[in-house]
Amino acid sequence: MPGLTDAECGPDWGLLRAHDLWALPVEVLTEVMEVGVVELELPQGSSAFPFRKTDGRWIAVQSGLPPVERNRLVRDLLFSYLAEAVGSDRRTSRFRATDIRALYAGSHWEPKDGWRDDEEVIAVLRSFVAEPLGGVAEDIPESAYPLPGEVGAVIAFGYDEAGRRCPLAWVDSRLPSGLRADLWGFNVALIAEGDVAESQADAEGILYIGRQRRPVRGPGPALLAALTVQRFGRRPQDCDFPLLSPPAQRGTEQDRQ
Repeated sequence: MPGLTDAECGPDWGLLRAHDLWALPVEVLTEVMEVGVVELELPQGSSAFPFRKTDGRWIAVQSGLPPVERNRLVRDLLFSYLAEAVGSDRRTSRFRATDIRALYAGSHWEPKDGWRDDEEVIAVLRSFVAEPLGGVAEDIPESAYPLPGEVGAVIAFGYDEAGRRCPLAWVDSRLPSGLRADLWGFNVALIAEGDVAESQADAEGILYIGRQRRPVRGPGPALLAALTVQRFGRRPQDCDFPLLSPPAQRGTEQDRQ
């Protein structure tokens, strides 16, 4: 089944997504989202809260906080405005600019070789798994289908003859190209942050990744995944994917219920 491209799915380059809240400068975010920030002497135990006035949305922050803490609080509350805009699933946003991609111009997360189509980005991400991460990146073999549950990607960890850590990554090639690109980005992020991935692997050293998108909720592998995909030329969608329990274990748990 050929993969669908973003063009076929109708992309909106002006859409602000959850990962942008932790990647773009706070000053840019508040301007795009039309949210004002004011520092006040707040009651003890309160560091920040959102509120509304007739002229729009505001965030009150405890005065005198270090800039890093102040910005963290503002980003968290901007996320609450983002969630409010789309309902409880928190996947996308009604906050728009002419082209969100332009907001990254000149930053470390601007595409280093320009914006490219999904398949080009997938090829670069796969080669990145091989070098410099020293692993192997392949499509899930046809013999593995049908995949159990909602598995979209698999990572395994082993060692080569020289004793060097060797990650192996696979993605379901039947998925739409945009989803595959973001899953490859998530694979790269998990492999790069090996402690996170290996701690979730099963007894055989295998990690199962779901295909259901979730919003990026802060720093970590999901944010790294989104920004890596963007660095290689694709405007990512939500890039946080669930880490699944091993299929056999899930089956055993279901049998017990």
